[in-house]
Amino acid sequence: MQRAIYLYLFFMALSNLVAAQSGNFLGDGMQDIIRRNQLLGKVSAQHSLMINEFADVNTALDSLFPLRKKPTKNIQLLPINIISQYNSNYPFGRNDGAMIPARGFQHFVAAGFSVTKGNFTFQLRPELVAAANTDFETFPTEHYPIIWEKYYQWLNNSDNPEKFGNTAYHKIFAGQSFIKYQYKNIAMGISTENIWWGPGRFNALVLSNNAPGFAHLTAKTTRPFETAIGNFESQIIVGSLKASGILPADRYRFDSSGAPIYQPKPNNARSMVGIIMSWQPKWTKGLFVGFTAVGYGYHGATAPHHKKAVLGSLFARYIMPAEQAELYFEYGRNDKIPQPLNLAFETGYPRAVIAGFRKLFPTHHKYCWEFAGEITQLQLPTADLTLGTGNSWYTNASVSHGFTHQGQVLGAGIGPGSNSQSFDFSYVQGINKVGIKLERLVKNNDFYYNTFTQIKDFTRRWVDLSSTLHADWQFKYCIVSAQLAFIRTQNYQWYILEGPFEYFERGYDRINFHSKIALTYRF
Repeated sequence: MQRAIYLYLFFMALSNLVAAQSGNFLGDGMQDIIRRNQLLGKVSAQHSLMINEFADVNTALDSLFPLRKKPTKNIQLLPINIISQYNSNYPFGRNDGAMIPARGFQHFVAAGFSVTKGNFTFQLRPELVAAANTDFETFPTEHYPIIWEKYYQWLNNSDNPEKFGNTAYHKIFAGQSFIKYQYKNIAMGISTENIWWGPGRFNALVLSNNAPGFAHLTAKTTRPFETAIGNFESQIIVGSLKASGILPADRYRFDSSGAPIYQPKPNNARSMVGIIMSWQPKWTKGLFVGFTAVGYGYHGATAPHHKKAVLGSLFARYIMPAEQAELYFEYGRNDKIPQPLNLAFETGYPRAVIAGFRKLFPTHHKYCWEFAGEITQLQLPTADLTLGTGNSWYTNASVSHGFTHQGQVLGAGIGPGSNSQSFDFSYVQGINKVGIKLERLVKNNDFYYNTFTQIKDFTRRWVDLSSTLHADWQFKYCIVSAQLAFIRTQNYQWYILEGPFEYFERGYDRINFHSKIALTYRF
């Protein structure tokens, strides 16, 4: 333990150089250790791993890598998670739960315990977030009024602020807490846990840990239902979503007709209902197919009428333990619940795609090499869909807070209208992993097409190019996670530097260092 603490302090001294997101239990973190070991044959191939919560991952991790022989008891101490990050010039990072997009230093601490009595389990694991929230350059005031008017098509249809206030940020969340009752292979209860649905590793179309966990009722399978046609896993949730309470920037501007561009959002809370189901056909080993569906809207006596929205996806994951590889795919709609018929025979609808692969190459020295890639495309399929509508993924004209909770999108952290391509090459041995990840992220291409292509300015795409060295390493009871990331941003905030020519001016390019160090202590 002492050695791990010294290492942690050493990394903190280098916090302007080091970064990590692997300290999180969902996304490409502890959950990915479970998923990787399924390809190595150490986790049952009967589980789809398409429905992930903190408690599931923690239990699976203890089964895979037990720390010590524990006596049977009803009280269990949960892992302590400490994360510190630093952004040098502007916010960067996603899938970090209660943490916010911020410049400067930010810290996260989570700890707790669970108590089991009969069929009931109570878990308390609150989270504390503290961020310096230093000022940074937001959407430039120098943009022309027509550009601001276009920009507000997205600000008016989602609650996703660039900056979380103008002062230091401190907040305590209920975090990964719940009370549940289990009967056979069904668990139901009240929870604030983060939920990750679907096959994506770096992004999820519907639910991820990009935002803080929200209060919800849940009923889910704890192990697959076996039937004559295969195994089924499912979860149903009914939740309550909260607004950020942060008003958008420069909201006192006016459009060409003299009307204010800012449209106030209702004060009503939002509720959401969601379901996921995964099916492993009896006739095809290793294949999992399924769907997600979510409806959300305002509620309360003064809620606007007919203010409802839906989104969902169809997904597939194919694991090949003999080849130690996996393929996965997710395809979604932002205007109705996707079904094979409406996907096949309808066109021009808002949609999103995630596709990825992973292959492990074992060696004779008890370690392996991992090569993986994932693409995510949230951009609308045609430019016509962006004109005057702003109906990008996670935004909605009827439910103007969009698919967000406390100011962050509930699904893919790259955000509305964005696309990403990621590739990763790593050395892997048990929990230990060292590698390099390359990513290209195009920010809100829907806004770009809606705003700049009409005036024949094809040079303003906002593109983040990142190169990341990452490592997860176990020191007895501790897992230390770190990454070294360098980000070069082209055309930051879709801005270009003025020059003598009307078009094709030099872009406003920026450099950012994003550092994060995480320590997870397992009891």
